[in-house]
Amino acid sequence: MNKEDKSMKIRMSFGTVKTVILAVVLVGALAVVGLDIAMLASDSLYKYSSAIPAVSLVAAVVICAFAALILFNSYYKFKDKGLSIMLGFLADGVSYDSIALLRQNIETSELYVIVDDQSLSGEQLAIKVNVARQNVDLFVKGLRKYIPNVTVELFSQPKKKDKDGQE
Repeated sequence: MNKEDKSMKIRMSFGTVKTVILAVVLVGALAVVGLDIAMLASDSLYKYSSAIPAVSLVAAVVICAFAALILFNSYYKFKDKGLSIMLGFLADGVSYDSIALLRQNIETSELYVIVDDQSLSGEQLAIKVNVARQNVDLFVKGLRKYIPNVTVELFSQPKKKDKDGQE
């Protein structure tokens, strides 16, 4: 396996609504940073204590950092020891030995990794894979390099019944 295969990354996709919310938070926090810098630089904008804009500036910078990390540093990476999952600044991983199977929703193409969790006395966990619909096959292909015979089970969600018991 060459070096490219070992470092294959697939970016997470949060969907349009969540991505827009994160972008709005980032832009809003950047605006607060600009306002706080202007307040600290000018005596006429804020003539009382400089502690309030200073604390606000620090909080806005932290919010900017978190929002930017989540937007731009969230991915899945296939490593030799297991699947590495990075969500902004939070890292986790799943060993390939614990992956039991993959389940894919037929209608939505949502993909779930079913993991045998030893800490839950043999119970299984389902981890939703947040990748764009066009990258689902790429994710499965990347996983098959390390688990060649992983099962991909297709399913459809049961239809919801209305109040009268009709579908």
